[in-house]
Amino acid sequence: MNLIPDEMAEAKTKNKLNRLIFTLKLIFGCGLLAALLIWNNNVGHLMKIFRSIQPEFIILLFVVGIALNWISCLKWKMFLDKQGFYVTIYRLLSLYFIGKFFSNFIPSMVGGDLTRTYLLGRQINSQSKSFASVFLERFTGLIALIVLALTFAITNPQILKEPKIGFSIALVSVAFIIFTILLLNPKEIDWITSKLDFVPFLPSVMSKFKTVQTDILYFKDKYRLLSGAMLYSFAFHLLTSLNVYLCCLSIKFYPAFLDIAVITPIILLLNTIPVSPNNIGWWEWTFSFLLVEAGTGSAEGLAVALILRGMTLIFSLAGGVFFLLQKHNKGSYK
Repeated sequence: MNLIPDEMAEAKTKNKLNRLIFTLKLIFGCGLLAALLIWNNNVGHLMKIFRSIQPEFIILLFVVGIALNWISCLKWKMFLDKQGFYVTIYRLLSLYFIGKFFSNFIPSMVGGDLTRTYLLGRQINSQSKSFASVFLERFTGLIALIVLALTFAITNPQILKEPKIGFSIALVSVAFIIFTILLLNPKEIDWITSKLDFVPFLPSVMSKFKTVQTDILYFKDKYRLLSGAMLYSFAFHLLTSLNVYLCCLSIKFYPAFLDIAVITPIILLLNTIPVSPNNIGWWEWTFSFLLVEAGTGSAEGLAVALILRGMTLIFSLAGGVFFLLQKHNKGSYK
């Protein structure tokens, strides 16, 4: 279908705006990372830290990393099974890795979740139901993350004394509550669309949102399923704390596990804010800043962040291999 001139102009303007935002966020993130590396001679400290890294813990990090991805896919599979789509856990795991590949190595506005949504949608012949399953896999994880972050922040009020942290937690929590209210009330979406139809791109965004809203609301009263998904989510985030703890041990920093369990959900919650592409710089900054509460220095926190990012990149490369194999055997998944 050919676009009429007005639609073409709107699409062109939107693409330019997206590229500008992406570029500005990338510059900010890279600048933040560069500042961290320069600050207090962190580059020199990092070289010393990485020379003394303990490889046995790196192996454990790989094992925990696979377990984390496996748990996410088990939860994802629950939503698909309930919709009547049988997709093997191995296929979902490959899609999860492919999503990581696109998030980390393809510099575009198309994220990893949209990539795996599209590929799964082709396989099950329903992009909206595919999106619903991916969305709910992420959404239940965010609920668990907010609950853990708020709980641990209350038990460790020292963290909340830092305005940036308290403000960020409050901002994400309020945004989440507002989004949830809108998600559960389709009439509110219609009202907002009618009142703000003069805002560029908003009507088209709301239209797409409503298309998948019905598939998402299908799970609204599936309490047993949602409870199981929440259990997987809590297990995922507790295992993430273990992952961060093992990473600390790998650089010969020995914090209390409880301190890491308190700090990790807050770090992850802060990283739900899309500060830069793939949160370059922001990811490293949150670790450098917050792990100080567990007794480390900024260089050690930066080292933990870089090691964890390195692990993610390795899993992402595996996703690139899966994607190439899928393209080679494209008739297997339609």
